Amino acid sequence: MKEVKSDWFGVNLDSGNFISDDPYGEFERCAPFAVNVQLKTDMKTPKKGEKVPADIARFAEMLKKANYRGNVVLEYEEETPYQDIPLALKKLRREAIS
Repeated sequence: MKEVKSDWFGVNLDSGNFISDDPYGEFERCAPFAVNVQLKTDMKTPKKGEKVPADIARFAEMLKKANYRGNVVLEYEEETPYQDIPLALKKLRREAIS
């Protein structure tokens, strides 16, 4: 990323792409280069691929630390969107302004 000298070049930062033993650390290292952010409400474990709840507050804090100023897309892929999306958005908004 540092080698490309262009304001038009950046990372589409998608939390669902970090399936490792340190997904939050990897996300944090990429955050300063983000031009778009997509946060999923769940993450997958690296060995079994099990879904676990994402720490939305932790993601929000990392984006603040990286001085991210763009939009954040909440990406929801579960079975009860009408129930769960409003709750996830409320949490994301609360963390974004705290």
